[in-house]
Amino acid sequence: MGDRIKNWRVDYGDGESHEISVPHAWRLDVDVRFEGPVVYSTSFQVPRELSVLRFDGVSYEAVVSIDGEAVATHRGIWDAFEIPLTAWAGRKVEVSVAVTKNGGERFPVKDVASGFLPYVYHSFGGIWGLVEVRVAGGGREASSLESDFTPHAPRLTPRVSVDGSLIYVDNEPFYVRGLLHWGWYPELGHHNAPEETIRREVREAKKLGFNLVKFCLWVPPHKYLEILEEEGMQAWLELPLWDPSSDLARLAEISEEIERIVRQYRHHDNIIIWTVGCELSHATPAEYRSYLVDLVRNLTGSPLVKDNSGGAEMYGGDLREFGDFYDYHPYCDTPFYPLVLDSLLPGARGKEPILLGEFNDADVHRDLVKVHEEMPYWASAMPEMNAKGVRWQYDLPGLLATNPLATGDEYERHQRLMSSTRSKALFMRKTVHEWVRARDPISGYVITGWRDTPISSAGFFDDWDRPRFSPEECLGWNGPDVLFLLPTRRPPWVDGGNRPGWLDSYNHFTGQVFFKVGIHSESGLEGGLVWRILDTDGSTVARGAEGRLFAGPLEAFQVGQISWDCQIPGSYELQAEFAGATNSWRFYVESKPEFKGWALEDPRYKLGTKAFGTGSNRVFFHIAELRGDEDRAVAILDGVGTKPVPFWREAGYEFLRGAPFAEEWERLLAVSGDRALDMEILAAILPKEAKYEILINRVDVRTYHEAPVMVRATWGGVKAVLTTLRPHGGLGVQPSGLDRNPAGCALMTKMMELTS
Repeated sequence: MGDRIKNWRVDYGDGESHEISVPHAWRLDVDVRFEGPVVYSTSFQVPRELSVLRFDGVSYEAVVSIDGEAVATHRGIWDAFEIPLTAWAGRKVEVSVAVTKNGGERFPVKDVASGFLPYVYHSFGGIWGLVEVRVAGGGREASSLESDFTPHAPRLTPRVSVDGSLIYVDNEPFYVRGLLHWGWYPELGHHNAPEETIRREVREAKKLGFNLVKFCLWVPPHKYLEILEEEGMQAWLELPLWDPSSDLARLAEISEEIERIVRQYRHHDNIIIWTVGCELSHATPAEYRSYLVDLVRNLTGSPLVKDNSGGAEMYGGDLREFGDFYDYHPYCDTPFYPLVLDSLLPGARGKEPILLGEFNDADVHRDLVKVHEEMPYWASAMPEMNAKGVRWQYDLPGLLATNPLATGDEYERHQRLMSSTRSKALFMRKTVHEWVRARDPISGYVITGWRDTPISSAGFFDDWDRPRFSPEECLGWNGPDVLFLLPTRRPPWVDGGNRPGWLDSYNHFTGQVFFKVGIHSESGLEGGLVWRILDTDGSTVARGAEGRLFAGPLEAFQVGQISWDCQIPGSYELQAEFAGATNSWRFYVESKPEFKGWALEDPRYKLGTKAFGTGSNRVFFHIAELRGDEDRAVAILDGVGTKPVPFWREAGYEFLRGAPFAEEWERLLAVSGDRALDMEILAAILPKEAKYEILINRVDVRTYHEAPVMVRATWGGVKAVLTTLRPHGGLGVQPSGLDRNPAGCALMTKMMELTS
């Protein structure tokens, strides 16, 4: 450490001088679109000894002058640089730094290693790192960047080793449980958070079960990595290369900055994973990526280096990949996760760790009322504070002033939607992570993301950096030892052959209720399964225990099976424990209905049942089949009159007027669709006198567009329920056909009741 130069003056080009303290970004002091130059100035006494002036971070170009003479130009946001002070030894000097940020005409976002922050909000400009005068000592030269950032003695034994798909840290099995960090600190406007902020957020993440932070496309200050090490956590450093220019000269400049970054950060041996860039697609030649992988490997000695987090198989471009592990970014609607995960397993490919380098975002309805009241700069509609820039997601500025969920005009609705989307996000993450842990070729994951941002509300921490979930809600599925349910396989016979199919672990018909339970343990566990089933009153209705066994480290292993005869429909909870690991699941038991008095128009046998009879009440799949002479009708739509939307991702739901399955996510998982109703088209097709009552409303929690997934329409003597929910399932791991879908049967029964 040296003598810190903290007090500076800044001139934004208006001829006025403002006193500021470094670290500093100019944020709202000027128009966010202003690239500079902005001139910082200070004065200090230069030591008589050999010394250097070190800048830990300036964004982007820094032209440094001493006593009016330009002495150095540095370009690069993330790496430190130094200026020898020998020529001014013992003198008081005036220092000025003319700073031009990236993102403007001189240094477009794609031409430099901008990282991802410009796509979250905007680029930033300023002296965002510490500035110090460092004095040489003990025979050391004054120019000390390389010696400061290089270990004086290499470790005799590397911290990280890999055996096939298994990762070991300090010779102990290690399963990556990471949280994605974009470096979004809106209170600061730059990435250099105070030590107390870093320590608090690291400890909060650790409480939630995380053991690693992935620095996604930004380079943290060294103190962040030091605090991680003190707290016993690891780091994944993803270098700031995302969607760059394809110009070879610009790529060469970026690679030079990357080399400087790696040289300055390689001494942090808790950086256990390195990725050169993210979702690089078509912009970077294979030879460029190959070179950077070799560069990082050779400079760090790390056994876990990858060229392209996300991978060409998912994001396109030259299909040649380079590195030491598979890295995928599956963002799926929930029912499709098991199939997509299975498609990413290596099979006959080489045995390497599989890491899900980003995945499983789950946007919620953020506190728009509070955002509206406070109107932070990142949500403003004023372009000088919040111009769109290079972002593709730019919805908040257009909706905060008028949307009733933001203005407070529908405050109770706002509160209900916040609560509902939070519970939905928790269910999605728990369910998906249990599916991941059941697949032991997968060596770990990184969840998107740390904190809500202007483009996403999928954070584990909200816009005010408050935890969204508690440790008790997360540790059962995000800890070192995770119990999970194994689905029963039941491939249906369709058109002359079997197709993939499963029964539903969360929904059962009366009779045998059956579960298989497995565990995935980071270090291995020995014990026996103990389980019980509770009814809605909390009374135990069944219990049992299984024999003892050993589940090896990093191995997904079945530890027991449960069979229970249940003749009483209802909601139940399965609680399980194995060697101290605990988990629980809500599930439902349904009677198998007969749909007497209802006729089914199903020439392709989509519903997969013969439980229907004859009558004037009808179930059909195409709006054109609505004759108008029915008394009651249920229309299950996925074509005309609908539009494609994900059910689970980026969505919240409002359940109105006795709608089925309100917040019963375990049931909705079996029947969720991939479309919403297009009311404009339906209104043009159905009789003009038809009246509509929304029963389940979908709210896109990014754009706040609304579209129902279930409505009740009435005209004349007709009552019809129109829906894009799928009582017959069939998407992803949903049971296929009513005869195998207890939740679908319950949904069908309820929709029929809603037409009476």
